Amino acid sequence: MKMNKFTILVLSFLLVTVFIAGCAKKDTTVVSTKPADTMTPTTSAVVTPEPAVNDKEIVVGVTVQDMSNEFIAMLKDAMQLKAKEYPNLKLIINDAEAKPDKQASQMDAFISQKVGAIIINPADANALTPSIENAIKAGIPVITLSSDAAKNVGQKWSGSKNEDAGRMEMEFIAKKLGGKGNIAIIRGPIGHFAEIGRFAGYKEVLDKNPGMKIVTDQTGNWSREEAMSLMENWIQAGKKIDAVVAQNDAMALGALKAVEDSGNKGKILVVGIDAIKDALDSVKTGGMDATFFQDAIGQANGAVDMAVKGANGQAFEENIIPFEEVTKANADSFYSRISLKK
Repeated sequence: MKMNKFTILVLSFLLVTVFIAGCAKKDTTVVSTKPADTMTPTTSAVVTPEPAVNDKEIVVGVTVQDMSNEFIAMLKDAMQLKAKEYPNLKLIINDAEAKPDKQASQMDAFISQKVGAIIINPADANALTPSIENAIKAGIPVITLSSDAAKNVGQKWSGSKNEDAGRMEMEFIAKKLGGKGNIAIIRGPIGHFAEIGRFAGYKEVLDKNPGMKIVTDQTGNWSREEAMSLMENWIQAGKKIDAVVAQNDAMALGALKAVEDSGNKGKILVVGIDAIKDALDSVKTGGMDATFFQDAIGQANGAVDMAVKGANGQAFEENIIPFEEVTKANADSFYSRISLKK
């Protein structure tokens, strides 16, 4: 059947209209989360699907108590390295500079930003508990790293039990001294999570060894210099000290320097906690008598894994890693365990 010119014109108009409508619909459904310069050229019209939940960017807020502390710096470095295993993970890392109020403000900022999860290494177990609770009430999973809050408000912990470290440290000294002697204790900042737990461990051992007496007990604030000054003053004051029990390696190394400078090496035992490289070197060469390994890399890796699971709405458990005794006999075996493989 022949069509007149008017019919052909109408049909042509309808075909063009359908074609234009189809093209407009396709343009609005082509979506990509990649930057333009990373797009792969193609000659065919491909519609990019929306990424799955686990492919979307995960933002995790991280606040650590003090990056000038060698152990804390290792936690930070380990987290950054671990994060590379998750291409869609972004860590926002803040340094609280040992100021609880500054860390609380950092927590408030993370809550306002609605991050997917928070990792906090609390500068103060009591002062930061409300901030942790606020984040959890806002629906943000919180992982406490190495240090924990004063009470459980819903956070999950990746760390090592400080009571165990204190008990192991004092048991080492009790064995060396035969259960009798004068003990000098150098604590971390008073009220700090680790300071409280480690001293509780000391007390457990001292209660079983009445012949061991604390003759001096002060804070060195995790500082090598402060601990050295304390030890110098105690020696100059004529205090009879058989062993120095320091709550971290930096303070143990500071005390050891004062012991060596005063000619008392071999007369006073010195122990610490963490197994940082300087401490391993000292133990290996007969300086410090022992240190107790705290697995910074294991704690940090666990915290990152936990944060990713939490941000994705998955369940996760706490990550508790035991302390280990380090002496001259086994010091060599710990170097690889404090080395970050980049």
